[in-house]
Amino acid sequence: MTLPTDRDHGADTSVRVTVALDVLGGDDGPEVVADAALQVLDQQSGVDLILVGPTDLTHTLAADRGIADRVEYAAAGSALAMDEDPVRAIRTRPDVSVQVAAELVRNQRAQASVSVGDTGGVLAAATLTIGRLEGVTRAAVAVVVPAVHHSVVLLDVGGTVDATPELLAQFANSGRAFAVALGLSDDPAVGLLTIGSEPGKGDALRRLAHEEFLDLNLRYVGPVEGDDVALGGIADVIVTDGFTGNVVLKALEGAALNTAEAISRRYADPEPALEVGRSFAVGRHAGAILLGIKGVSVVGHGASSAAEIAAYVALAVRGVRSDLVARIADQLAVSDAGKR
Repeated sequence: MTLPTDRDHGADTSVRVTVALDVLGGDDGPEVVADAALQVLDQQSGVDLILVGPTDLTHTLAADRGIADRVEYAAAGSALAMDEDPVRAIRTRPDVSVQVAAELVRNQRAQASVSVGDTGGVLAAATLTIGRLEGVTRAAVAVVVPAVHHSVVLLDVGGTVDATPELLAQFANSGRAFAVALGLSDDPAVGLLTIGSEPGKGDALRRLAHEEFLDLNLRYVGPVEGDDVALGGIADVIVTDGFTGNVVLKALEGAALNTAEAISRRYADPEPALEVGRSFAVGRHAGAILLGIKGVSVVGHGASSAAEIAAYVALAVRGVRSDLVARIADQLAVSDAGKR
């Protein structure tokens, strides 16, 4: 499986990419992640995998699927528990699987990491171990929303709940670079999520962020509303704080499930419509990517299927092949230099 834009925007599909795949942390157990590893090796070209987890477990999982000699292994003792403090765990338990995966990226044994564990843990490991790009205060969690007119990059969707205007400006630059790397647009339009399209709408954070965005070296189209996330058309990239973004994302997911359920009740054969929804989970809209760190890190739902996890790997590979990290660094530098 490859993302639809792998041939665009400088992505070299001949480049081999090694991905550290965390087998722990998922809701349905490591077997699903191992099934995903088999799919990746069979369906995605130029991708190598390092299975991260307890050595006996990862070797057994690989052997059972006939891929024991097609993958590498990195020992990790356990997953990060959902009720653990992620920063404390990363600092005190070096054998946590998300931390081991991040170490592999930092040491350049892998070019990207993928996990279906706790988002906070993945973010903490990436920030503390791989490190942030120069000028980045906090990394953002970004997703691609399947909007009506065109896909929309939405960020932050859960990384930072106490954002500042300056931090939202960093997110705008990172989101723009991500949209270019994905091939959504050569010059993405960037909007600021608030409660009205007129300047001055929203709380103090949004009003101050609007003024900050006017100084950025990017195509800022002004404030946008919540329906613009689902419709697209106005902005290619929509920026907000992590609290608001996570609420919006969960609301969209719930609305989609409600629509699918309504379709299944109304039509004798709901399969064609339901297949559209399933395609979003395994295509370019799958997974969330951390923007602003010195490496590529992707995190997905804990309840993901093997096909969805394979799609997360495809997103990580796309990020490496499109040189996403360098694009973000360049955008930050250009925008900073262009401020009036």
